Amino acid sequence: MIDHEQRRRLILERSFALFAEEGFDGVTYQKIADRCGIARTVIYKYFKNKELIFDYAVSLATGNLTAMTDKILTRKDLSALEKIGRVMHVTVKMLENNRVFLTVILDYVLMQKQKGKDLKRKIRRHTIGMKYLLTKLLRESEKNGESAVRYPETAASHLYGILESCVLNLTVTEILDAKDCLILIDRYLENLG
Repeated sequence: MIDHEQRRRLILERSFALFAEEGFDGVTYQKIADRCGIARTVIYKYFKNKELIFDYAVSLATGNLTAMTDKILTRKDLSALEKIGRVMHVTVKMLENNRVFLTVILDYVLMQKQKGKDLKRKIRRHTIGMKYLLTKLLRESEKNGESAVRYPETAASHLYGILESCVLNLTVTEILDAKDCLILIDRYLENLG
C-alpha cells in the first residue's frame, strides 16, 4: 500500500534539492521522477505542473521554519524580545543554509516578472506570517514593559527589512554575511530594550 502523503513529501524534498542544484529552468518532470525513483506520470497525480512543485517546495522550507519557530514561541523562560531574537537567528541560519535555493527563488521571481506575471500575492503568502509574528511579539514586549516600542508595526517592518537585506546579501551582493545580519538584528533589538 502506498502512503500518498509520504510520497508527496518525498517528491517535494527531492525536488527542493534538485531545484537548488539545477535552478528552476534546469529541472524537468523526468529529472524529478529519476531523483524520486518513480515514473514521471506518477508525479502528475500529485502536482499538475512544475510551478506547483516549486511553490510547494518553498512552502515545505517555510513550514520547517514555522516548526522551529513554534518551539521558540512555546518557551516560557524567554521574554518576547528574546523570542524575537531567537526567531530571527533561526531564520537567518535557515536562509544561510539554503543560500543556493534562495538564488533559485530569486531567479524564478525575476523570470516570472519578465513574463509579466504578478507574484505579489504569492510572495505575500510566504511572508505575511513572519511580519504578523514580529508585530505580535513586539506588542507583547511593550505590554510586559520589556520595551517602549511605540509603533510595533513599524519596528516589525524594520526587522523584516533586515531579513530581506540578508536574503539580498546572501544571494546577490555578498557584502554582508549571515554573521553580519545577526549582529544587525541583535543591535536593533538592544535598542528596543
